Amino acid sequence: MTDVLYSREQVEAWQQNLEKIAQLPRTSFTKKQAVEALIKDIEAALKNRSYQEVAKTLKKDGLDITAGSLKQYVTRYRRSHSKPSRRQKNQEKAEVVKSKTLVKSDRSSEKTQKRRTTKTPAKSPQKSASAKK
Repeated sequence: MTDVLYSREQVEAWQQNLEKIAQLPRTSFTKKQAVEALIKDIEAALKNRSYQEVAKTLKKDGLDITAGSLKQYVTRYRRSHSKPSRRQKNQEKAEVVKSKTLVKSDRSSEKTQKRRTTKTPAKSPQKSASAKK
């Protein structure tokens, strides 16, 4: 099987086309994407209305969504765009402590390795006190 080769001009043309479409606004949405695009307005409505009422209004206007799906999309959006939870913060702290511990253990193993490789002068045997007499 041979690899197909592409010219620099082709790759640059593809890159330019991708840059163009990246700048264009989205023209079609899934339900989830529609909810995410409308999230500020949905959350404002939810301050005074129930999920059932908001979903009913959206359905009347053409977005076929149930209250349960709306709640699920909003909840997932909030979780993914919220501040880290206490549990996430604790996990991050544990990871930092663990990485610091690993760094310390690496340093101590380096010191141990240096001690092992560094030759110390041999001590000459000392004569015992009884042997001197």
